[in-house]
Amino acid sequence: PSSLWAHPPQAAATRYVDVIGGPQAVLDKAQAYADSGDLRFAAELLRHAVFADPDDSAARDALADVYQRLGFGAENATWRGFYLTGAVELGHGVKTPPLGDLAAGMAGALTVGQLFDTLAIRVDGPRAAAESLVIDWHFTDSKTMVRLALSNGALIQTENPRSQAAADLTLTLTKPQLLGVLAGRGLAGIEHTGDPAALGRLTALLDTPDPAFPIVTP
Repeated sequence: PSSLWAHPPQAAATRYVDVIGGPQAVLDKAQAYADSGDLRFAAELLRHAVFADPDDSAARDALADVYQRLGFGAENATWRGFYLTGAVELGHGVKTPPLGDLAAGMAGALTVGQLFDTLAIRVDGPRAAAESLVIDWHFTDSKTMVRLALSNGALIQTENPRSQAAADLTLTLTKPQLLGVLAGRGLAGIEHTGDPAALGRLTALLDTPDPAFPIVTP
């Protein structure tokens, strides 16, 4: 039950640091656990210290050292990457990953449903609350139709819907053409009926994701 209404990480961290006895006490305890080989709990303690005061260079350096040791000892490549990325962030700040063609390749590997999911999670709910629209996507390569409906700040997709209600915009295209639309290339060469501005109304309500986000600091 104590997990039902827990404090968010930064607020919880300040309280943990307080009950342990302050920043220096946390550092001393963490060092003792690290020296005994319990790097996992040392990282837990130092995480609280960094969240309580992200500008505490001593806490950042200590946590970076623990993450580096955990990374060097991790057999799992994903874990190793997380640990070492965290260590770099603490020592040198957040670096923008060189996505480039990698992002395009990943997008091409997603299903149509997953691509539409990437739109749904980017909808700015408060700004989209008063907007409503429907776009039908007919895919000639997969012989499926997907209806995107925006209402009440949420974007919902329905494959081959039973409802025949009129859409604001209807597109007939292939998945590769969908990738072009999502990349901002417009509707050139794509068969469509209805109001093309509906697509612009939708994209105007999407947040642009920031790839340079912190993973170990608030």
